Amino acid sequence: MAGALLFSALFLPLARTAGPVSGCQEVRSAFQLLHPSGKWAPESPVSGAELQVCHTRGLTCCSRKMEEQYQVAARQRLESSLRASSSQLKLLIIQNAALFQEAFEMVLRHARNATLRMLGEEFPGLRGGANAAVGRLFLEASFYILGSDVRVDDLVASFFDRLFPVVYRRLLGGVGGAALEDCLRGAWRDMGAFGLQPKLLAARLSSSLLATRVFLQALNLGIEVVNTTAHLRPSRDCGRSLARLWHCPRCQGLPAAPPCPTSCLVAVQDCLGGVAYVQPHWQRYVESLSSLETAMRGEKDLEAVVMRLDAMLRLALRHAIASRGRLSAAVARACSHPPQRVSRSAAASLGNAPSDSVPHGPQMLPFDPEETLAGRRR
Repeated sequence: MAGALLFSALFLPLARTAGPVSGCQEVRSAFQLLHPSGKWAPESPVSGAELQVCHTRGLTCCSRKMEEQYQVAARQRLESSLRASSSQLKLLIIQNAALFQEAFEMVLRHARNATLRMLGEEFPGLRGGANAAVGRLFLEASFYILGSDVRVDDLVASFFDRLFPVVYRRLLGGVGGAALEDCLRGAWRDMGAFGLQPKLLAARLSSSLLATRVFLQALNLGIEVVNTTAHLRPSRDCGRSLARLWHCPRCQGLPAAPPCPTSCLVAVQDCLGGVAYVQPHWQRYVESLSSLETAMRGEKDLEAVVMRLDAMLRLALRHAIASRGRLSAAVARACSHPPQRVSRSAAASLGNAPSDSVPHGPQMLPFDPEETLAGRRR
């Protein structure tokens, strides 16, 4: 059975072209759709000896110039088909990348607001003094996801560099000028001012921010791949194969004849063989995206990590308050400054500094629990 089908596939084209070409009017009319003048289309059958694509042993209604136009039209048709077929996939990836970026920005915004709210309610002595440090932390986290050249460890360290001088003055009762503040920016590390929370925060943020960054980069890479394949330029061999597939039957007066299977296979090889190597890589890319999405859970779930940042910062500040005496002495030694006096009001009620001339924090947006990164990612 298979042998009979193969025999039919191979010899069907010869059977179709065996008959004489009776007239060329239909061929001329069809060719005029490609080239309105139709000046290269013969009015009656001519010898096909000069043809290089639509080979025939007998008469034909095509000329060499018609073959060239058929090849141009075939390549243009393929290019249009490639763009059309890839546009939907490209649009899907672009939309998902935009939604994902919007989602992580929303999560960072909610986490920032929750952190500022916690500071205002539980550490009123800060009175907005930490707002700039908190805002900068989340802004740099967003930049990191978008591809900025910064280490998450440095990002977290810079946050506590900016935070400790404010904590020292407003929560620990310390005083001092600009010179002392410069010293305080780096002193908290050796003093262990915030306990283990900075290292823990850096570790958790590193994992979740990196996963989010890689996921967004992978989506953008997919867009680039689709763009590349959508703008492929068909080769000369591709144009010849497509002309044989779509147009050569017309030359023999068979405009409605279906293409033979062998011509289809040759056209696929000539036109898409050069990019066939992309398929296994694309398959691995899709599988990697799926694996990465699955991994973005638990400790790698950005939402789960940043929405707990307020709790981690609370523990860090409480550790600093509990170590007030030790930190004051350590600051005096490290910064060549006499031990700072802790006022009774600060000792009795931590963080109740007067609020005059202290800026309020930025307006916080309401948190909607339905707007989650996990929900957007799904």
